[in-house]
Amino acid sequence: MIYKSIFAIISLVFGLAVFIPYYTNIRKGAAMPHIFSWVIWTVLTGIGFFLSLKNGGGQGSWIFGLQAILCLGVAVYALNNGERKITKIDWVLFIGSIIIMPIYIFTKDAALSVAIAALLDFLAFLPTFRKSCFKPYSEPALTYIFSALSFLFSLAALQKYSFVTILYPSTIVISNGVFVLFLFLRRRALRSPSRV
Repeated sequence: MIYKSIFAIISLVFGLAVFIPYYTNIRKGAAMPHIFSWVIWTVLTGIGFFLSLKNGGGQGSWIFGLQAILCLGVAVYALNNGERKITKIDWVLFIGSIIIMPIYIFTKDAALSVAIAALLDFLAFLPTFRKSCFKPYSEPALTYIFSALSFLFSLAALQKYSFVTILYPSTIVISNGVFVLFLFLRRRALRSPSRV
């Protein structure tokens, strides 16, 4: 169906657009990616690409492959130039994600695997949420708006709709949308004069 191909192309365009403001802000020194979030997202989206493709996602799976490559670029940058303040809770979340990841990779149950992927993606977001609570301008909101849109269009491009193909991209749409709202609220709170 031609409209599926159109949705897949729109998804990929937004997928590329996701990283334009992020890479621009990295170059300017305005974005401070959290290494733990970006390493986990690189691995998850890479595995998500193969799982979605294997379970009938078709063109709707392509966004996962593109995002895995682009997330890897941010993760490599974050190794030397990312957020330096790593808290104990960041370590707990990262280690928890690493412990859970083999279950995600090696389970034969696709539904369980995708549910674990959604959980891991959420856990990977928490260090970025924590950092952004104190530094809400260290993440470009446009990146996360485009990410939500890219996965929204990837949902429309899916060849087969099932729990396995829908859950993970839906989780990404929701988590990115919530993060954008969080950023705007934190920025607004910081601009507002404090009340005594």
